[in-house]
Amino acid sequence: MVTAGSPPAHAVDRPGLRRLLDEALVRPLTLIVAPAGAGKSVLLAQWAATHPDLAFVWMDLTPADDDPVRFSQRLLQAMVAASPDAGELGSMVSVYGGWLGSPLLDGVVTSLAGFPETVIVLDDLHQLSNAALIADLGHLVALLPDNVHLVLSTRVDPPLAWSRHRLLRGLTEIRQAELAFDGADSARLLERITGRPLAPDHVEALVNRTEGWATGLQLAGMMLRLHGDSERFIAQFSGSDRLIADYLSEEVLEAQPDSRRRLLLRISVLDEMCADLVSSLTGEPGAQPVLEDLERESMFLVPLDDRREWFRFHHLFRDLLRFRLRSEDPGAEAGLLGRAADWHLGRGEVSPAVEYLIRAQKWQEALDLVMARGSEVFERGEMATVIRWISDVPENARSGRRDISLLLGILKAAEGQAPGAEDLLRRVVADPGASPGERACGQTFLAALVQWRPNPDTSIDMAVDAIDTLASLDHNEIPNLMNLSDPQSLETMALISGGRAHFLAGHMEQARAWLGRGLASAGAAYSVWRVSGLGSLSLLEAWSGRVERAEALADEALQVARDVGILSHPSTADAYLASSLAALERGEPRRAALSLGEGRLRAEANRRTPLIWVARLQTALLQAADGHPDVADTTIRSARHEAGASPPPVVADRLVALRSRLLRLAGSPDGAWRVLTDVELDTPSLVFEGTACALGLGHLDRARKILDGVPELGAHEPLPRVERLVLSAWMASAEGGPRYAREPLGEAIDVAERHGLIEVFVRGGPAVVRLVAELADERPAFREAVLARARQAIAQANGSDLADPLTDRELEILSYLPSRFTNTELAGQCYVSVNTIKTHMAHIYRKLEAANRNEAIIRARELGLL
Repeated sequence: MVTAGSPPAHAVDRPGLRRLLDEALVRPLTLIVAPAGAGKSVLLAQWAATHPDLAFVWMDLTPADDDPVRFSQRLLQAMVAASPDAGELGSMVSVYGGWLGSPLLDGVVTSLAGFPETVIVLDDLHQLSNAALIADLGHLVALLPDNVHLVLSTRVDPPLAWSRHRLLRGLTEIRQAELAFDGADSARLLERITGRPLAPDHVEALVNRTEGWATGLQLAGMMLRLHGDSERFIAQFSGSDRLIADYLSEEVLEAQPDSRRRLLLRISVLDEMCADLVSSLTGEPGAQPVLEDLERESMFLVPLDDRREWFRFHHLFRDLLRFRLRSEDPGAEAGLLGRAADWHLGRGEVSPAVEYLIRAQKWQEALDLVMARGSEVFERGEMATVIRWISDVPENARSGRRDISLLLGILKAAEGQAPGAEDLLRRVVADPGASPGERACGQTFLAALVQWRPNPDTSIDMAVDAIDTLASLDHNEIPNLMNLSDPQSLETMALISGGRAHFLAGHMEQARAWLGRGLASAGAAYSVWRVSGLGSLSLLEAWSGRVERAEALADEALQVARDVGILSHPSTADAYLASSLAALERGEPRRAALSLGEGRLRAEANRRTPLIWVARLQTALLQAADGHPDVADTTIRSARHEAGASPPPVVADRLVALRSRLLRLAGSPDGAWRVLTDVELDTPSLVFEGTACALGLGHLDRARKILDGVPELGAHEPLPRVERLVLSAWMASAEGGPRYAREPLGEAIDVAERHGLIEVFVRGGPAVVRLVAELADERPAFREAVLARARQAIAQANGSDLADPLTDRELEILSYLPSRFTNTELAGQCYVSVNTIKTHMAHIYRKLEAANRNEAIIRARELGLL
C-alpha cells in the first residue's frame, strides 16, 4: 500500500499531535510506540491527509514481511509507486529480488535523494523479528537524505540503539502518553459513534477507566449506541485494557443479527479478505456490500488499499472472533482454512495457500503443496519462507518423510545454514531405510555445499559418489523435491558442484572439464543451474587469464538470468565476480568495482563463504590497483573476521601473494620475503611473488631456483604463462642487461595482448614497467596501453599530494623528461605538435611548482611520480 487511505468516519482530528509530526519532518526519524488500538495508524492517516505536498510511502507490515526478500520487494515497489519517475530505483525493482542488504541500501538512499519530499511509514513494525532486517533499517535511518523522513509505528520498541539519534536530536518519539485521548477528544469521539452527546461526567468516567485508550473508547461508544441507559452502563464499565476489549467485543458480537454474527465468525479465519474470497468461504454471493457495511459500522475492519477491495480485521477483534469460532464449532476452522487455501491455489497464489493449510494443521497437504509448488517461492529467492513452512510442521508429522528432510537440507544450505544442512543431508545418506534415489539426492546436495563449505575436497568426493550412484539408478527411484531433483538436474548439479570444488582447490584443468560436462548435460537447460555453471566457468577463466572468454561466459550467464527474471538470484554472484576480475586484469579498476559490488551483494545474501572470500580478495586487489595499498592490507587482515571460516586454497594462495606484493612494491622486499617463508611456493601466484622478491633483493640464484623449480606450473593457462615470461625477462635483464629481456618480454606481450592482460605488468612493479617502456618497437598499441595503466596507477597512488593532479598525457610526458629529449623529440614521441608539448610542459611545471626541467624531475621523484 502506497498511501494511508482515508481515516475512519468517526475519527477525531488531533491538531496537537499533527503539529508534533509536522515538526518532526526536520529530523530523519519518528518512532511511534503504543499498544494495539492506541490510534497510531489513524493519527498517521489523518496527518497524511493534510499533506498533499508530501509523497507518502506506506507499508502495513504483516508476519510475511519478516522474510527479507519479500520486505525488500514491497518497500522498493512502494517507493517507485510513490515517485514513478524514479528511474534508477525503478530499475532496482526490475532486476533486484533479493534482500535489501546494506550495499543495496546505499544505492536506494542515493536514488531517494532525487525524490520530492517523502515520508516512509512502516506500520506495525512489531511484525518483524529478523535481526538482520531490523539492523538494516537502522542503517537506512543513518543514511537518509534530508528530503526523506522515516516513521516507524509499532507496539513494542524495536531492538535498535536509539541513544545516538536522541543525542543528535534526530529522533521524535510519540508514545501512549501522547496518544491517550483527553476529555475533549474523547467527548467528540463518543458523540460521533453514539450519535448523541454524553454528559461531561460520563465522558470523564470512560476516559478514566480506559486511560484514554482509543479502541476502548471506540468499543464503549459502540456499546452505548445499543444501551438506552448510559449512566447504568458506564457505572458497570471497568477492567484492564485487554479485559475491556474482550468484554466489549463479545457484547458487540452478541448484538449482531445471527446471520451477521455467523458471517463474522467464519471470515475471521482470514488474514486478509476480498469480496470474492469471502463469497467462496461462505457460499454467499455479493460480499462487497457486506464488507463496506462492516467498515462503515466501525466493526474493526481495516481497508488495505485505496480502492477498498482488500480488508483485514483489527487484530483484537479478529482474535476474539477466532476464539468464539473455536469454542462454538471446534471443527469449522480447519474446513474454512482449507477452502481459503483452495481459493488462493485457484489463483496461483502458493504462499497464502500453504499458510492456511499449516494453520488448519493439514500437515501432509501443506508438505505436499510445498513439494509440488514451493519451487515458485524458491526461485524468487524466498528460502526463509519455505524453511519456516516446513519448520512450522511438527517434527512428528515430518518423521519418516526423508523427502522433507532432504528438501529442508537443500533450503537451509541455500540460506547459508550449512552445518544444519549438512547434518540433515548426511542423516538421509546414512539412513539404512533410504532408497538409492534418496541417497543420490543427499550426495548431490552434499556436493553442492561446496558453495558454503571451506574444504572443497569433501565436495569433490561427494560429487564423484553422486555421479556413480546416479549412473546406476532407474529414474523412477528418485524422489521429486520441489521439482529440483529430476535425474538430469541432479547430474548437472553434481558436475557443476564438482567443477566448483576443483576450482576452489586450485585444480584448474579438472575444474574446466567438470564444468564443461555440467553445462553440456541435459539438466543445464534449467535456468538456475545454467546461470550457476556459466558463472563458475567464467570465474575460472578470469582466474586463469582467459579474459575474453570469461567476459563472454559471464555475459551469457547474466543474460539468461535477465531473460527469466532471476538477475537478483544468488546464483549470479559468480558471473558478477568473474566480470569484475576480468575488468581488473584488463587494467580497468573502475569498471571492476561496479561488478564487484553486485557479486559481493549476492554472495553475502546467503552467506556463501568461499565466494565471500573471493570477493574480499578482489576488493583488496582493487584497492591495491587504485593506489591504496594500506587499505588493501587492512582488508586482507580483516577478511577472516568478515568472511568467516578459512579461505579456500585458491584464494589463500593469492591472499599471501598479495600481502607479499604490497610490501615489495612499498620498497620492502625483505618484509615481502618474510611473508613467503612459511608457505610452499607451489602455485603460480606464489612463484611469481617469490621470484620477484628474490630479484628485488638481488638474489638471482634464489630467483632462478624458484622459477625453475616448477617449470610446467600453469604452462597451459594464459596468466601464469605471462607471469613466468615476465619473470624470465626481468631475470635476463638483471643477469645480462635489458637487451637480454627482449625475447621473453616480447613473447609475454604477445600472449598478454591476445588475452587482454594488462594489469599483470603493473603488478610486476617499476622494474617490469621500465622493461616494457624500453621495448619501443614491439606491439606499440598494447605497450602504450600497459604504460598508460602504469601511469594511472602511479597517479592514483601519489596524486593526493598535488592540489591539481597531473593528467594521463602530462604523466606520459613527465616520464620522458629524464631522457633529456628535446621538445621536438618529445613531440615526435607523443605524436603531437611542438606547441602542444610546450603547453603540457607549462602545466607540468605549474602543478609541480617547478621553474625548469631539472626541478620538475626532482619534484616528481620526491612524489614518486618517476
